Amino acid sequence: MSADYKNLACKGLKGTCWYTKTLALNMMRRGLILGRYTLACWQKQKADKAMRRLGEEFFQTLEQGETNPMVVSAVSDAVNRAKDLKAVKDKNYQAVAAIRDKIRAAWVKEPAPVPAVATPPAPAPEPPPPPAEPTEAAEKPEEPAAQ
Repeated sequence: MSADYKNLACKGLKGTCWYTKTLALNMMRRGLILGRYTLACWQKQKADKAMRRLGEEFFQTLEQGETNPMVVSAVSDAVNRAKDLKAVKDKNYQAVAAIRDKIRAAWVKEPAPVPAVATPPAPAPEPPPPPAEPTEAAEKPEEPAAQ
């Protein structure tokens, strides 16, 4: 009998350790997500600044009389910088999505819950009594309408 309790205690302890480990890992992963979002916000500010500079340089080259401002090296460099910053920001969002997938996958492997005490199964409920047949006396005959 004591072996059963030891086995149950061991299973309970293993389950508790598994949940603790999973919660700790997922908290760490959520911290990584927070860091990635902070980095993505900073990179978004840099990308917005690069786009403003691109617009300024584009407008300046138009004012100088250039018919196709995209061929000017300053404008094409600004375009490349803006594209690079957007690519890095997108990479961070992909990393956040991968971390979220890891968090979801961590909870899929949950062990089955351990019962506290082995209890006998509950008895089956009694079937309901059959419905009573209606009697003819219960039915009221229809009365003709009074005129």
